[in-house]
Amino acid sequence: MKAKVKMVALTMAVAAAVMTANAGDRPPLNRVMREKLVVTQKILEAVVTSDWVGLELSSRNLARLTDDPRWTALKYPEYSRHSSAFKQAIEALHTAAAQRDLEATPNAYVSVTLRCVECHRYLARARVASR
Repeated sequence: MKAKVKMVALTMAVAAAVMTANAGDRPPLNRVMREKLVVTQKILEAVVTSDWVGLELSSRNLARLTDDPRWTALKYPEYSRHSSAFKQAIEALHTAAAQRDLEATPNAYVSVTLRCVECHRYLARARVASR
């Protein structure tokens, strides 16, 4: 479990660095991504402390952010694919939290985090390629 928490912390640091590096590109999208980061940090706290109510609430808040018009500001098919995978991972996290599943919950959180990092890497590569 400690190794997973370290991996998640490292992944979140990478995601934060990518977001900081691209802060000026799309301000509305950047703001929603910052909100996403705050919510995912709350989710990590809830996962580690087995705060099931907080985890369910935060996972629903994260799902709501994906419905925000700022979230869909990018109209690339690949971004849409990444966004869909992220939404599915959030739903799996919420389901694991609702079932109070001590095994599936941390794995679902790692999946959510990896979906973030994969998308941010895609966007970083796309920006480099377009320059």
